[in-house]
Amino acid sequence: MKSDFLIQPPHPETEWSACTGYSESAVLVKRILDVPLKDASICAGPNHVYYLTGTTDGTSIQVWTSPDLTTWAGPASVWSLEQEGTWQKECEGSYGVGICAPEIHYIQGAYWIAYGLQQGGTGLLKSLSATVDGPYRDMGKITADGQDASLFEDEDGDVYWIYGNGKIARMNKQMTGLEEDPRMVEARPWKVAGREDHPSYSGNLQVGTYGAFLTKRDGYYFMFCADALERMGSDAVDTFVAVSQSIYGPYSRRYLALPHGGQVTLFTGWDQRLYASFTGCGSYSPVEHFPSVIPMSFAGPGFIRPIEEAVLEKGPVGSLKPIAGFLIRDPHISTGPDGTYYLTGTSDKPHRNFWDRNNQLHLWKSQDLKEWSHVAKVWDLAENGTWENNIYDNPCLWAPEMIYLYGTFWITYSLKGGGTGLIKSVSGKAEGPYIDMGRMTNTDIDSSLFQDDDGQVYFVWQDGKIARMKKNMTGFAEDPRKLLCSDGQHVGYEGAFVVKYKGKYILGAAEWNGDKRVDGTYDLMYAVADDLYGPYTPRRLAVPHGGHGTMFVDHEGRLMSTFFGNDRTAPFRTRVGIVALQGEEDGQGMRIDPCNE
Repeated sequence: MKSDFLIQPPHPETEWSACTGYSESAVLVKRILDVPLKDASICAGPNHVYYLTGTTDGTSIQVWTSPDLTTWAGPASVWSLEQEGTWQKECEGSYGVGICAPEIHYIQGAYWIAYGLQQGGTGLLKSLSATVDGPYRDMGKITADGQDASLFEDEDGDVYWIYGNGKIARMNKQMTGLEEDPRMVEARPWKVAGREDHPSYSGNLQVGTYGAFLTKRDGYYFMFCADALERMGSDAVDTFVAVSQSIYGPYSRRYLALPHGGQVTLFTGWDQRLYASFTGCGSYSPVEHFPSVIPMSFAGPGFIRPIEEAVLEKGPVGSLKPIAGFLIRDPHISTGPDGTYYLTGTSDKPHRNFWDRNNQLHLWKSQDLKEWSHVAKVWDLAENGTWENNIYDNPCLWAPEMIYLYGTFWITYSLKGGGTGLIKSVSGKAEGPYIDMGRMTNTDIDSSLFQDDDGQVYFVWQDGKIARMKKNMTGFAEDPRKLLCSDGQHVGYEGAFVVKYKGKYILGAAEWNGDKRVDGTYDLMYAVADDLYGPYTPRRLAVPHGGHGTMFVDHEGRLMSTFFGNDRTAPFRTRVGIVALQGEEDGQGMRIDPCNE
Protein backbone atom coordinates (compact mmCIF):
# COMPACT_ATOMS: atom_id res chain seq x y z
CA MET A 1 0.00 0.00 0.00
CA LYS A 2 1.20 3.51 -0.77
CA SER A 3 -0.56 5.27 2.11
CA ASP A 4 1.42 5.72 5.31
CA PHE A 5 -1.87 5.52 7.18
CA LEU A 6 -2.35 1.90 6.13
CA ILE A 7 1.14 0.77 7.06
CA GLN A 8 2.31 2.83 10.03
CA PRO A 9 0.16 3.60 13.07
CA PRO A 10 -0.83 7.27 13.04
CA HIS A 11 -0.63 9.27 16.22
CA PRO A 12 -4.24 10.13 17.04
CA GLU A 13 -3.53 13.85 17.53
CA THR A 14 -3.22 14.44 13.80
CA GLU A 15 -6.29 15.53 11.88
CA TRP A 16 -5.29 13.56 8.80
CA SER A 17 -5.47 10.30 10.75
CA ALA A 18 -8.75 11.03 12.51
CA CYS A 19 -11.89 8.99 11.96
CA THR A 20 -14.16 11.93 12.81
CA GLY A 21 -13.26 15.34 11.43
CA TYR A 22 -14.30 18.66 12.96
CA SER A 23 -16.65 21.18 11.39
CA GLU A 24 -18.32 24.23 12.96
CA SER A 25 -21.47 23.34 11.03
CA ALA A 26 -21.56 19.67 12.04
CA VAL A 27 -24.92 18.29 13.19
CA LEU A 28 -26.10 15.03 14.69
CA VAL A 29 -26.74 12.27 12.19
CA LYS A 30 -30.47 11.53 11.92
CA ARG A 31 -32.58 8.44 11.35
CA ILE A 32 -33.95 8.19 7.83
CA LEU A 33 -36.93 6.07 8.83
CA ASP A 34 -38.88 6.17 12.05
CA VAL A 35 -39.02 2.39 12.20
CA PRO A 36 -36.62 0.18 14.22
CA LEU A 37 -34.60 -1.78 11.67
CA LYS A 38 -31.47 -3.84 12.18
CA ASP A 39 -28.73 -4.29 9.57
CA ALA A 40 -30.01 -1.46 7.36
CA SER A 41 -29.03 -1.91 3.71
CA ILE A 42 -29.54 0.50 0.79
CA CYS A 43 -28.89 0.15 -2.92
CA ALA A 44 -29.37 2.59 -5.79
CA GLY A 45 -31.60 1.18 -8.51
CA PRO A 46 -31.24 2.05 -12.21
CA ASN A 47 -34.36 4.24 -12.11
CA HIS A 48 -33.01 6.92 -9.75
CA VAL A 49 -34.76 5.26 -6.82
CA TYR A 50 -33.12 4.06 -3.61
CA TYR A 51 -34.19 0.81 -1.94
CA LEU A 52 -33.89 0.08 1.78
CA THR A 53 -34.23 -3.21 3.62
CA GLY A 54 -33.02 -4.82 6.82
CA THR A 55 -33.91 -7.29 9.52
CA THR A 56 -37.57 -6.92 10.53
CA ASP A 57 -39.82 -9.68 11.83
CA GLY A 58 -37.66 -12.59 10.69
CA THR A 59 -40.42 -14.08 8.55
CA SER A 60 -40.42 -11.74 5.55
CA ILE A 61 -38.25 -9.34 3.59
CA GLN A 62 -39.59 -5.82 3.42
CA VAL A 63 -38.44 -2.96 1.18
CA TRP A 64 -38.87 0.81 1.38
CA THR A 65 -38.31 3.17 -1.56
CA SER A 66 -37.09 6.75 -1.77
CA PRO A 67 -36.17 9.23 -4.52
CA ASP A 68 -33.83 11.26 -2.30
CA LEU A 69 -32.72 9.20 0.77
CA THR A 70 -34.97 11.41 2.90
CA THR A 71 -38.62 10.57 2.21
CA TRP A 72 -39.45 6.86 2.21
CA ALA A 73 -42.52 4.97 1.04
CA GLY A 74 -43.47 1.47 2.10
CA PRO A 75 -42.79 -1.06 3.26
CA ALA A 76 -43.63 -3.61 0.60
CA SER A 77 -43.28 -7.27 1.52
CA VAL A 78 -41.35 -8.79 -1.39
CA TRP A 79 -40.72 -12.30 -0.07
CA SER A 80 -42.27 -14.45 2.66
CA LEU A 81 -40.45 -17.28 4.37
CA GLU A 82 -43.70 -18.96 5.41
CA GLN A 83 -45.26 -18.87 1.93
CA GLU A 84 -42.22 -19.15 -0.37
CA GLY A 85 -39.51 -20.73 1.75
CA THR A 86 -38.23 -24.18 0.77
CA TRP A 87 -34.82 -25.40 1.95
CA GLN A 88 -34.79 -22.76 4.69
CA LYS A 89 -37.49 -24.61 6.65
CA GLU A 90 -35.26 -27.65 6.88
CA CYS A 91 -32.88 -25.53 8.97
CA GLU A 92 -35.53 -24.89 11.59
CA GLY A 93 -34.15 -24.81 15.10
CA SER A 94 -35.80 -24.95 18.47
CA TYR A 95 -37.18 -21.43 17.98
CA GLY A 96 -38.14 -21.75 14.34
CA VAL A 97 -36.56 -20.21 11.26
CA GLY A 98 -35.61 -16.54 11.07
CA ILE A 99 -34.45 -14.37 8.18
CA CYS A 100 -31.75 -11.83 9.07
CA ALA A 101 -29.61 -9.15 7.44
CA PRO A 102 -31.14 -9.07 3.93
CA GLU A 103 -29.23 -6.93 1.41
CA ILE A 104 -30.53 -5.57 -1.89
CA HIS A 105 -28.17 -5.40 -4.88
CA TYR A 106 -28.68 -4.40 -8.47
CA ILE A 107 -26.16 -6.24 -10.64
CA GLN A 108 -26.18 -7.81 -14.11
CA GLY A 109 -29.47 -6.08 -14.90
CA ALA A 110 -31.45 -7.66 -12.05
CA TYR A 111 -32.36 -7.16 -8.41
CA TRP A 112 -30.88 -9.65 -5.95
CA ILE A 113 -31.39 -10.12 -2.23
CA ALA A 114 -28.71 -11.89 -0.22
CA TYR A 115 -29.71 -12.92 3.29
CA GLY A 116 -28.85 -15.09 6.26
CA LEU A 117 -30.68 -17.41 8.60
CA GLN A 118 -30.62 -16.88 12.33
CA GLN A 119 -29.92 -20.59 12.67
CA GLY A 120 -26.93 -20.31 10.34
CA GLY A 121 -26.64 -20.47 6.58
CA THR A 122 -26.99 -17.99 3.73
CA GLY A 123 -29.15 -17.80 0.64
CA LEU A 124 -29.91 -15.71 -2.44
CA LEU A 125 -33.07 -14.47 -4.18
CA LYS A 126 -33.38 -13.07 -7.72
CA SER A 127 -36.20 -10.86 -8.96
CA LEU A 128 -37.81 -12.33 -12.08
CA SER A 129 -39.20 -8.94 -13.06
CA ALA A 130 -37.60 -5.59 -13.79
CA THR A 131 -38.66 -4.29 -10.39
CA VAL A 132 -37.57 -4.80 -6.81
CA ASP A 133 -41.07 -6.10 -6.00
CA GLY A 134 -40.35 -9.43 -7.66
CA PRO A 135 -41.59 -12.15 -7.78
CA TYR A 136 -38.32 -13.70 -6.62
CA ARG A 137 -36.72 -16.98 -7.55
CA ASP A 138 -35.02 -18.83 -4.72
CA MET A 139 -31.43 -19.53 -5.93
CA GLY A 140 -30.92 -21.96 -3.06
CA LYS A 141 -28.54 -22.31 -0.17
CA ILE A 142 -25.17 -20.66 -0.86
CA THR A 143 -23.35 -21.52 2.38
CA ALA A 144 -24.21 -23.69 5.36
CA ASP A 145 -22.55 -21.23 7.77
CA GLY A 146 -22.90 -17.51 8.40
CA GLN A 147 -25.84 -15.31 9.33
CA ASP A 148 -25.31 -12.42 6.93
CA ALA A 149 -24.37 -12.28 3.29
CA SER A 150 -23.50 -9.79 0.58
CA LEU A 151 -22.74 -9.64 -3.13
CA PHE A 152 -19.86 -7.89 -4.88
CA GLU A 153 -19.43 -7.51 -8.64
CA ASP A 154 -15.90 -6.74 -9.75
CA GLU A 155 -14.98 -4.68 -12.78
CA ASP A 156 -14.38 -7.81 -14.87
CA GLY A 157 -17.96 -9.01 -14.26
CA ASP A 158 -17.11 -11.72 -11.75
CA VAL A 159 -19.47 -11.82 -8.78
CA TYR A 160 -18.34 -12.77 -5.25
CA TRP A 161 -20.19 -14.00 -2.18
CA ILE A 162 -19.10 -12.06 0.92
CA TYR A 163 -20.23 -12.99 4.41
CA GLY A 164 -19.44 -13.49 8.08
CA ASN A 165 -16.13 -12.20 9.41
CA GLY A 166 -14.68 -11.44 6.00
CA LYS A 167 -15.15 -14.64 4.03
CA ILE A 168 -15.11 -14.40 0.25
CA ALA A 169 -15.66 -16.78 -2.69
CA ARG A 170 -16.33 -16.34 -6.42
CA MET A 171 -19.79 -17.42 -7.53
CA ASN A 172 -20.62 -19.57 -10.54
CA LYS A 173 -22.06 -17.95 -13.65
CA GLN A 174 -25.56 -19.19 -12.84
CA MET A 175 -25.43 -17.53 -9.40
CA THR A 176 -26.59 -20.76 -7.78
CA GLY A 177 -23.49 -21.51 -5.76
CA LEU A 178 -19.77 -21.00 -5.26
CA GLU A 179 -16.99 -21.96 -7.66
CA GLU A 180 -14.41 -22.17 -4.88
CA ASP A 181 -14.10 -22.70 -1.18
CA PRO A 182 -14.56 -19.52 0.83
CA ARG A 183 -11.43 -17.98 2.24
CA MET A 184 -11.21 -15.40 5.01
CA VAL A 185 -9.63 -12.03 4.40
CA GLU A 186 -6.87 -11.45 6.94
CA ALA A 187 -5.93 -7.97 8.09
CA ARG A 188 -2.25 -7.19 8.49
CA PRO A 189 -1.12 -7.16 12.14
CA TRP A 190 0.46 -4.20 13.83
CA LYS A 191 4.24 -4.45 13.93
CA VAL A 192 5.32 -1.35 15.78
CA ALA A 193 7.51 -1.39 18.87
CA GLY A 194 5.71 -0.43 22.05
CA ARG A 195 2.20 -1.11 20.75
CA GLU A 196 1.84 -4.78 21.49
CA ASP A 197 -1.46 -4.07 23.24
CA HIS A 198 -3.30 -3.88 19.92
CA PRO A 199 -5.74 -6.82 19.49
CA SER A 200 -3.90 -7.98 16.36
CA TYR A 201 -1.03 -9.18 18.54
CA SER A 202 -3.31 -11.76 20.14
CA GLY A 203 -3.46 -13.61 16.84
CA ASN A 204 -6.83 -12.17 15.84
CA LEU A 205 -6.26 -10.94 12.28
CA GLN A 206 -9.88 -10.68 11.17
CA VAL A 207 -11.32 -7.37 10.05
CA GLY A 208 -14.34 -7.89 12.32
CA THR A 209 -16.68 -10.53 13.63
CA TYR A 210 -19.68 -10.26 11.27
CA GLY A 211 -21.41 -8.26 8.56
CA ALA A 212 -18.70 -8.44 5.88
CA PHE A 213 -19.21 -6.11 2.92
CA LEU A 214 -16.87 -5.47 -0.01
CA THR A 215 -16.68 -2.45 -2.28
CA LYS A 216 -14.10 -1.06 -4.69
CA ARG A 217 -13.04 2.55 -5.14
CA ASP A 218 -10.12 4.10 -7.04
CA GLY A 219 -8.40 0.76 -7.45
CA TYR A 220 -8.71 -0.28 -3.79
CA TYR A 221 -10.84 -3.09 -2.36
CA PHE A 222 -12.45 -2.11 0.96
CA MET A 223 -13.53 -4.99 3.21
CA PHE A 224 -15.87 -3.77 5.97
CA CYS A 225 -16.85 -5.76 9.07
CA ALA A 226 -18.57 -5.05 12.37
CA ASP A 227 -16.82 -5.57 15.69
CA ALA A 228 -17.21 -4.51 19.34
CA LEU A 229 -14.09 -2.66 20.56
CA GLU A 230 -15.27 -1.80 24.10
CA ARG A 231 -13.85 1.71 23.87
CA MET A 232 -15.02 4.40 26.36
CA GLY A 233 -17.03 1.79 28.25
CA SER A 234 -19.50 1.67 25.40
CA ASP A 235 -21.84 -1.10 24.31
CA ALA A 236 -21.34 -0.03 20.70
CA VAL A 237 -20.46 -2.15 17.70
CA ASP A 238 -18.15 -0.23 15.38
CA THR A 239 -17.44 -0.62 11.69
CA PHE A 240 -13.89 -1.53 10.69
CA VAL A 241 -12.27 -1.74 7.27
CA ALA A 242 -9.15 -3.23 5.74
CA VAL A 243 -7.90 -2.28 2.28
CA SER A 244 -6.11 -4.08 -0.54
CA GLN A 245 -5.23 -3.64 -4.20
CA SER A 246 -6.04 -7.32 -4.80
CA ILE A 247 -9.42 -8.86 -3.97
CA TYR A 248 -7.91 -11.74 -1.98
CA GLY A 249 -5.26 -9.59 -0.34
CA PRO A 250 -2.92 -8.98 1.29
CA TYR A 251 -5.08 -6.50 3.15
CA SER A 252 -3.90 -3.60 5.26
CA ARG A 253 -4.19 -3.43 9.00
CA ARG A 254 -7.79 -2.76 9.92
CA TYR A 255 -8.94 0.65 11.12
CA LEU A 256 -12.17 2.05 12.50
CA ALA A 257 -14.16 3.63 9.67
CA LEU A 258 -17.62 4.33 11.14
CA PRO A 259 -18.17 4.73 14.90
CA HIS A 260 -21.26 2.91 16.23
CA GLY A 261 -22.02 1.76 12.67
CA GLY A 262 -22.10 -2.02 13.08
CA GLN A 263 -22.94 -3.83 9.85
CA VAL A 264 -22.91 -1.47 6.85
CA THR A 265 -23.46 -1.40 3.12
CA LEU A 266 -21.95 1.20 0.79
CA PHE A 267 -23.43 2.54 -2.42
CA THR A 268 -22.87 5.34 -4.89
CA GLY A 269 -25.70 7.85 -4.93
CA TRP A 270 -27.09 9.58 -7.97
CA ASP A 271 -25.00 12.59 -6.98
CA GLN A 272 -21.92 10.35 -7.39
CA ARG A 273 -21.12 10.56 -3.67
CA LEU A 274 -20.29 7.39 -1.74
CA TYR A 275 -22.72 6.66 1.09
CA ALA A 276 -22.81 4.18 3.96
CA SER A 277 -26.13 2.82 5.20
CA PHE A 278 -26.22 1.46 8.73
CA THR A 279 -28.24 0.98 11.89
CA GLY A 280 -26.95 2.81 14.96
CA CYS A 281 -25.32 0.34 17.38
CA GLY A 282 -24.94 1.24 21.04
CA SER A 283 -26.23 3.79 23.53
CA TYR A 284 -23.86 6.52 22.29
CA SER A 285 -25.36 6.41 18.80
CA PRO A 286 -27.88 9.18 17.96
CA VAL A 287 -29.72 6.65 15.78
CA GLU A 288 -29.52 3.56 17.98
CA HIS A 289 -31.75 0.79 16.57
CA PHE A 290 -32.81 2.97 13.61
CA PRO A 291 -31.56 3.12 10.01
CA SER A 292 -29.42 6.01 8.85
CA VAL A 293 -27.19 7.00 5.96
CA ILE A 294 -24.04 9.11 5.87
CA PRO A 295 -21.78 10.33 3.06
CA MET A 296 -18.23 8.99 3.27
CA SER A 297 -15.07 10.87 2.35
CA PHE A 298 -11.49 9.96 1.48
CA ALA A 299 -8.64 11.55 3.40
CA GLY A 300 -6.00 9.73 1.36
CA PRO A 301 -5.40 6.57 -0.68
CA GLY A 302 -7.32 3.74 0.98
CA PHE A 303 -8.37 5.92 3.91
CA ILE A 304 -12.14 6.29 4.22
CA ARG A 305 -14.10 8.08 6.94
CA PRO A 306 -17.44 9.88 7.48
CA ILE A 307 -17.79 13.47 6.33
CA GLU A 308 -16.85 16.14 8.88
CA GLU A 309 -20.33 17.67 8.87
CA ALA A 310 -21.86 14.66 10.67
CA VAL A 311 -21.75 14.07 14.44
CA LEU A 312 -21.99 10.35 15.17
CA GLU A 313 -22.01 10.39 18.97
CA LYS A 314 -24.78 11.83 21.09
CA GLY A 315 -24.32 13.64 24.39
CA PRO A 316 -22.49 16.82 25.39
CA VAL A 317 -19.07 15.46 24.40
CA GLY A 318 -20.05 14.23 20.95
CA SER A 319 -21.14 17.74 19.93
CA LEU A 320 -18.46 19.58 21.89
CA LYS A 321 -16.76 22.55 20.20
CA PRO A 322 -13.39 24.15 21.01
CA ILE A 323 -13.43 27.35 23.06
CA ALA A 324 -10.29 28.73 21.41
CA GLY A 325 -8.37 28.33 18.18
CA PHE A 326 -4.83 27.76 19.42
CA LEU A 327 -3.27 24.30 19.57
CA ILE A 328 -2.81 22.74 23.00
CA ARG A 329 -2.64 19.39 24.80
CA ASP A 330 -3.25 18.45 28.43
CA PRO A 331 -5.12 21.70 29.23
CA HIS A 332 -5.51 22.85 32.82
CA ILE A 333 -7.71 25.66 34.17
CA SER A 334 -7.40 27.25 37.62
CA THR A 335 -8.67 30.39 39.30
CA GLY A 336 -6.66 33.37 40.53
CA PRO A 337 -7.45 35.40 43.69
CA ASP A 338 -9.44 37.97 41.68
CA GLY A 339 -11.58 35.31 40.02
CA THR A 340 -9.69 35.29 36.72
CA TYR A 341 -9.48 31.90 35.03
CA TYR A 342 -6.00 30.85 33.88
CA LEU A 343 -5.34 28.21 31.25
CA THR A 344 -2.11 26.43 30.51
CA GLY A 345 -1.10 23.12 28.94
CA THR A 346 1.39 21.43 26.66
CA SER A 347 2.40 23.91 23.97
CA ASP A 348 3.75 23.21 20.48
CA LYS A 349 6.09 26.19 20.72
CA PRO A 350 8.54 27.14 19.38
CA HIS A 351 8.66 24.58 16.54
CA ARG A 352 4.92 23.84 16.09
CA ASN A 353 5.58 20.31 17.33
CA PHE A 354 4.31 18.73 20.55
CA TRP A 355 7.08 16.11 20.61
CA ASP A 356 10.25 17.87 19.53
CA ARG A 357 11.89 20.77 21.49
CA ASN A 358 8.56 22.23 22.60
CA ASN A 359 10.17 23.84 25.63
CA GLN A 360 7.96 26.89 26.23
CA LEU A 361 5.24 27.37 28.85
CA HIS A 362 2.41 29.70 27.80
CA LEU A 363 -0.50 31.11 29.76
CA TRP A 364 -3.96 32.41 28.77
CA LYS A 365 -6.68 34.09 30.84
CA SER A 366 -10.46 34.59 30.74
CA GLN A 367 -13.21 36.09 32.85
CA ASP A 368 -16.00 33.88 31.55
CA LEU A 369 -14.40 30.64 30.21
CA LYS A 370 -15.42 31.73 26.71
CA GLU A 371 -13.12 34.54 25.55
CA TRP A 372 -9.43 33.84 26.07
CA SER A 373 -6.43 36.13 25.70
CA HIS A 374 -2.75 35.27 25.76
CA VAL A 375 -0.99 36.43 28.95
CA ALA A 376 2.64 35.60 28.30
CA LYS A 377 5.30 33.04 27.71
CA VAL A 378 6.09 32.57 31.39
CA TRP A 379 8.88 29.97 31.15
CA ASP A 380 11.31 28.78 28.51
CA LEU A 381 13.70 25.93 29.22
CA ALA A 382 16.20 27.37 26.75
CA GLU A 383 16.20 30.69 28.62
CA ASN A 384 15.19 29.84 32.18
CA GLY A 385 15.88 26.15 32.66
CA THR A 386 18.51 24.90 35.08
CA TRP A 387 18.54 21.22 36.00
CA GLU A 388 16.33 20.31 33.01
CA ASN A 389 19.01 21.16 30.47
CA ASN A 390 21.55 19.01 32.30
CA ILE A 391 19.35 15.90 32.14
CA TYR A 392 18.09 15.77 28.55
CA ASP A 393 19.28 17.09 25.24
CA ASN A 394 16.62 19.37 23.76
CA PRO A 395 14.11 18.78 26.60
CA CYS A 396 10.36 19.04 25.98
CA LEU A 397 8.07 20.66 28.57
CA TRP A 398 4.77 18.81 29.05
CA ALA A 399 1.51 19.16 30.96
CA PRO A 400 2.03 22.28 33.11
CA GLU A 401 -0.59 23.01 35.77
CA MET A 402 -1.05 26.26 37.73
CA ILE A 403 -2.31 26.85 41.28
CA TYR A 404 -2.57 29.96 43.44
CA LEU A 405 -1.49 29.46 47.05
CA TYR A 406 0.63 31.15 49.70
CA GLY A 407 -0.01 34.50 48.02
CA THR A 408 1.44 33.66 44.61
CA PHE A 409 1.22 31.41 41.55
CA TRP A 410 2.97 28.05 41.24
CA ILE A 411 3.31 25.91 38.11
CA THR A 412 4.28 22.29 38.07
CA TYR A 413 5.29 20.55 34.85
CA SER A 414 6.93 17.41 33.51
CA LEU A 415 9.56 16.56 30.93
CA LYS A 416 9.51 14.17 28.01
CA GLY A 417 11.59 11.25 29.18
CA GLY A 418 10.43 11.59 32.79
CA GLY A 419 10.88 13.94 35.71
CA THR A 420 8.79 16.75 37.13
CA GLY A 421 9.60 20.28 38.25
CA LEU A 422 8.09 23.31 39.96
CA ILE A 423 8.37 27.06 39.37
CA LYS A 424 7.13 29.98 41.51
CA SER A 425 6.06 33.51 40.58
CA VAL A 426 8.15 35.95 42.64
CA SER A 427 5.85 38.87 41.81
CA GLY A 428 2.59 37.32 42.96
CA LYS A 429 1.32 37.77 39.41
CA ALA A 430 0.38 35.06 36.98
CA GLU A 431 2.74 36.40 34.32
CA GLY A 432 5.70 36.13 36.70
CA PRO A 433 8.64 36.38 36.61
CA TYR A 434 9.15 32.83 37.88
CA ILE A 435 12.01 31.14 39.66
CA ASP A 436 12.96 27.47 39.46
CA MET A 437 12.07 25.56 42.65
CA GLY A 438 13.91 22.47 41.42
CA ARG A 439 13.17 18.92 40.46
CA MET A 440 10.30 17.23 42.29
CA THR A 441 10.56 13.66 40.93
CA ASN A 442 13.31 11.95 38.98
CA THR A 443 10.92 9.83 36.91
CA ASP A 444 7.29 9.85 35.75
CA ILE A 445 5.26 12.67 34.21
CA ASP A 446 2.01 14.64 34.56
CA SER A 447 2.28 16.41 37.90
CA SER A 448 -0.46 18.34 39.69
CA LEU A 449 -0.87 20.28 42.94
CA PHE A 450 -3.85 19.97 45.30
CA GLN A 451 -4.54 22.08 48.41
CA ASP A 452 -6.93 20.55 50.92
CA ASP A 453 -9.34 22.47 53.15
CA ASP A 454 -6.81 22.46 56.03
CA GLY A 455 -4.25 24.23 53.87
CA GLN A 456 -2.00 21.22 53.32
CA VAL A 457 -0.61 21.00 49.78
CA TYR A 458 -0.06 17.71 47.95
CA PHE A 459 1.89 16.77 44.87
CA VAL A 460 -0.02 14.30 42.64
CA TRP A 461 1.47 12.74 39.53
CA GLN A 462 1.50 9.96 36.88
CA ASP A 463 -1.10 7.30 37.77
CA GLY A 464 -2.12 8.39 41.27
CA LYS A 465 1.14 8.83 43.14
CA ILE A 466 0.88 11.41 45.92
CA ALA A 467 3.03 13.08 48.58
CA ARG A 468 2.42 15.97 50.97
CA MET A 469 4.61 18.98 50.24
CA LYS A 470 6.85 20.83 52.69
CA LYS A 471 5.55 24.22 53.79
CA ASN A 472 8.27 25.96 51.80
CA MET A 473 7.37 23.93 48.69
CA THR A 474 10.95 22.71 48.19
CA GLY A 475 10.11 19.02 48.24
CA PHE A 476 8.08 16.26 49.87
CA ALA A 477 7.35 16.11 53.59
CA GLU A 478 6.63 12.37 53.41
CA ASP A 479 7.38 9.31 51.35
CA PRO A 480 5.21 9.06 48.23
CA ARG A 481 2.34 6.61 48.20
CA LYS A 482 -0.07 5.51 45.46
CA LEU A 483 -3.81 6.08 45.46
CA LEU A 484 -5.59 2.96 44.24
CA CYS A 485 -9.19 1.97 43.73
CA SER A 486 -10.74 -0.50 46.15
CA ASP A 487 -10.35 -3.28 43.58
CA GLY A 488 -6.59 -2.68 43.45
CA GLN A 489 -6.63 -1.00 40.03
CA HIS A 490 -5.21 2.40 39.24
CA VAL A 491 -7.70 5.03 38.15
CA GLY A 492 -5.71 5.68 34.97
CA TYR A 493 -2.17 5.35 33.71
CA GLU A 494 -1.27 9.06 33.40
CA GLY A 495 -2.50 12.59 34.05
CA ALA A 496 -3.54 12.01 37.68
CA PHE A 497 -5.09 14.86 39.70
CA VAL A 498 -7.26 15.38 42.79
CA VAL A 499 -10.13 17.85 43.18
CA LYS A 500 -12.59 18.23 46.05
CA TYR A 501 -16.28 18.63 45.28
CA LYS A 502 -19.31 18.40 47.58
CA GLY A 503 -17.08 17.10 50.35
CA LYS A 504 -15.74 14.23 48.23
CA TYR A 505 -12.21 13.69 46.96
CA ILE A 506 -12.25 12.97 43.24
CA LEU A 507 -9.19 11.23 41.84
CA GLY A 508 -8.99 11.49 38.06
CA ALA A 509 -6.59 10.21 35.43
CA ALA A 510 -6.40 9.34 31.74
CA GLU A 511 -6.75 5.82 30.33
CA TRP A 512 -6.82 4.32 26.85
CA ASN A 513 -9.84 2.05 26.46
CA GLY A 514 -10.20 -0.35 23.55
CA ASP A 515 -6.60 -0.23 22.40
CA LYS A 516 -3.80 2.23 23.01
CA ARG A 517 -3.22 5.01 20.46
CA VAL A 518 -4.93 3.06 17.70
CA ASP A 519 -8.73 2.97 17.47
CA GLY A 520 -9.43 3.11 21.19
CA THR A 521 -10.53 6.14 23.17
CA TYR A 522 -8.39 8.30 25.45
CA ASP A 523 -10.86 8.71 28.30
CA LEU A 524 -10.95 10.60 31.59
CA MET A 525 -11.60 8.15 34.42
CA TYR A 526 -12.36 8.90 38.06
CA ALA A 527 -12.77 7.38 41.52
CA VAL A 528 -14.22 8.95 44.69
CA ALA A 529 -13.29 8.79 48.39
CA ASP A 530 -14.30 10.38 51.70
CA ASP A 531 -10.64 10.71 52.73
CA LEU A 532 -7.75 11.90 50.59
CA TYR A 533 -5.79 8.67 50.94
CA GLY A 534 -8.83 6.52 50.30
CA PRO A 535 -10.21 3.99 50.02
CA TYR A 536 -11.38 5.06 46.56
CA THR A 537 -14.31 3.52 44.72
CA PRO A 538 -13.74 1.39 41.61
CA ARG A 539 -13.00 3.65 38.70
CA ARG A 540 -15.66 4.83 36.29
CA LEU A 541 -15.77 6.87 33.11
CA ALA A 542 -16.16 10.61 33.63
CA VAL A 543 -15.58 12.10 30.15
CA PRO A 544 -15.40 9.97 27.00
CA HIS A 545 -12.42 11.08 24.90
CA GLY A 546 -11.52 13.32 27.89
CA GLY A 547 -8.12 11.72 28.54
CA HIS A 548 -5.67 14.08 30.19
CA GLY A 549 -8.14 16.75 31.06
CA THR A 550 -8.45 18.06 34.61
CA MET A 551 -11.49 18.95 36.68
CA PHE A 552 -12.06 22.32 38.32
CA VAL A 553 -14.90 24.18 40.06
CA ASP A 554 -16.10 27.36 38.34
CA HIS A 555 -17.37 30.62 39.88
CA GLU A 556 -20.90 29.22 40.24
CA GLY A 557 -19.72 26.11 42.05
CA ARG A 558 -20.19 23.83 39.05
CA LEU A 559 -17.83 20.96 38.41
CA MET A 560 -16.13 21.26 35.01
CA SER A 561 -13.42 19.46 33.07
CA THR A 562 -10.97 20.55 30.43
CA PHE A 563 -10.76 18.59 27.17
CA PHE A 564 -8.40 18.54 24.21
CA GLY A 565 -9.18 15.48 22.07
CA ASN A 566 -6.55 12.82 21.53
CA ASP A 567 -8.17 9.85 19.82
CA ARG A 568 -9.48 9.10 16.33
CA THR A 569 -13.16 9.47 17.28
CA ALA A 570 -12.92 12.57 19.51
CA PRO A 571 -15.05 15.55 18.38
CA PHE A 572 -11.82 17.48 17.67
CA ARG A 573 -8.10 17.18 18.38
CA THR A 574 -5.47 19.33 20.15
CA ARG A 575 -7.83 22.23 20.86
CA VAL A 576 -9.13 23.20 24.27
CA GLY A 577 -12.72 22.46 25.21
CA ILE A 578 -14.68 22.58 28.46
CA VAL A 579 -17.17 19.91 29.56
CA ALA A 580 -19.73 20.67 32.27
CA LEU A 581 -20.16 17.81 34.73
CA GLN A 582 -22.85 16.78 37.16
CA GLY A 583 -21.89 14.92 40.31
CA GLU A 584 -24.61 13.21 42.30
CA GLU A 585 -24.44 10.87 45.27
CA ASP A 586 -25.17 7.24 44.51
CA GLY A 587 -24.37 3.84 45.94
CA GLN A 588 -20.74 4.14 44.83
CA GLY A 589 -19.93 7.47 46.44
CA MET A 590 -20.69 9.87 43.60
CA ARG A 591 -21.57 9.49 39.95
CA ILE A 592 -20.04 12.01 37.56
CA ASP A 593 -21.39 12.50 34.05
CA PRO A 594 -21.10 15.17 31.35
CA CYS A 595 -24.10 17.46 31.12
CA ASN A 596 -25.31 20.35 29.02
CA GLU A 597 -24.45 23.73 30.51
